[in-house]
Amino acid sequence: MSNITYQNVKKIPLKLIRPNPCQPRKHFDADSMDMLIRSVERYGVITPITVRRIKDSEYELISGERRYRAAQSAGLKEIPCTVIDSDESECAILSLLENLQREDLSFLEIAESYKELIKKKGFSARDLSRKLGNRAYEISDRISLMRLDPLVRKYIRSFNLSERQARMLLKLKDRALQIEATRRICENSLTEEETSELIDTLLDASSEQTLKINKIKDVQILRNTISNAVNLIRRSGIDARYNEKSYDWGDEFTVIIKKRKNASTPKPPLLGANRKAFFEQAKLLTQNEQFPMLQKKLLHKNISIFPLFIRFATLQIGYFIV
Repeated sequence: MSNITYQNVKKIPLKLIRPNPCQPRKHFDADSMDMLIRSVERYGVITPITVRRIKDSEYELISGERRYRAAQSAGLKEIPCTVIDSDESECAILSLLENLQREDLSFLEIAESYKELIKKKGFSARDLSRKLGNRAYEISDRISLMRLDPLVRKYIRSFNLSERQARMLLKLKDRALQIEATRRICENSLTEEETSELIDTLLDASSEQTLKINKIKDVQILRNTISNAVNLIRRSGIDARYNEKSYDWGDEFTVIIKKRKNASTPKPPLLGANRKAFFEQAKLLTQNEQFPMLQKKLLHKNISIFPLFIRFATLQIGYFIV
């Protein structure tokens, strides 16, 4: 930024100065602003604001947003300014630097400023690290805070939660859970240590719920596999069906393949076409490409699949899930 030149301080009409679209400071404390306005009404603006010339008779604010607003509210016509020559990108960087040096920005405002500079000005985290003197990973870490839900960020600003607490909330990927955790932290004025304990508890509960959901999905895979096997048996001309019952100990799936009821029809031999078709179709249940994966997943979750009975008289086959 060595190409920036500073001109003498001079008073410029407020109507010729436009706000900075890249102003990093988004939130102004009402009480603090009221005090500043009263001070400006009595003494005027003592410290000049910084502006850049964009046209012969038009300027853009770089730093001094609070003084600029206070002067407007106090009814001043002019304000003392330091005029510098810089382009739009340098203006955005200077505005951020000025606030950082004065420690006027919250960590969320800094994160938002980084994100806007990257999005609107085309900077990378490495570019910003060179211009601001920060490490690139520090900038990336700050920007990650913008993944927090907007309502969560509002809570953080209103209740002055710490940056560490904000980072803990990033561990919660579910939006509703993130908001609920933030509400509890704010309502109970939790410390950073208490916040950490709350987040860990919510994560454990969420993991258990996910395990239950995955178990339901695994059972659905088995249900679909059995249904497909029964449909294959039916298409071969055999009367087949399956029933499903739920018990306290688990779910029962029963596949029933009926004998021929026509007495005049000779019974097939033990390895006759019907029985052979049955065994072939029954094999499909275990040879289905999804079945090994299902077995592996269910065993991993301590769910066992085992045949309960095969009765050749009625050709019934059942499976229990416990």
